[in-house]
Amino acid sequence: MAGEQILKLLKSRGGKPSDYADIVYGVVKSTDPLKVQIANDMVITEDFIELGRHIGKIKLQGKLKSKGSLSGFQFHGHSGSASFSKSDIDFPKKDFYLEINNELEKDDKVTLVRCDGGQRFYLFERTDKDGYGF
Repeated sequence: MAGEQILKLLKSRGGKPSDYADIVYGVVKSTDPLKVQIANDMVITEDFIELGRHIGKIKLQGKLKSKGSLSGFQFHGHSGSASFSKSDIDFPKKDFYLEINNELEKDDKVTLVRCDGGQRFYLFERTDKDGYGF
């Protein structure tokens, strides 16, 4: 029922499928202010870009299970290193978080979704690295 109404609205709007949303690729030309080149002569600025949640400095909360060795870790103000064989470090989710600096850099290749009408772009990943810039 609701699906039929949505389909009817889309059909009544007309236009080509590319008028709605599509995937575009770009290259970061500047990070401050953010500018991304998406065509030979088209550069979009941060005013038109929405960054995905994994772009920039992010803080992930979760559970850590690790086997092997840790070096240079810091937990609740304590730092050090550890080596272990069959032990697990198992911090509860509420007690463990990981900070990641995944900021964009000049010349990063990125993937964006061009939203309806081309007035907004959602930048959701790098394409030239593993997506996390490491």
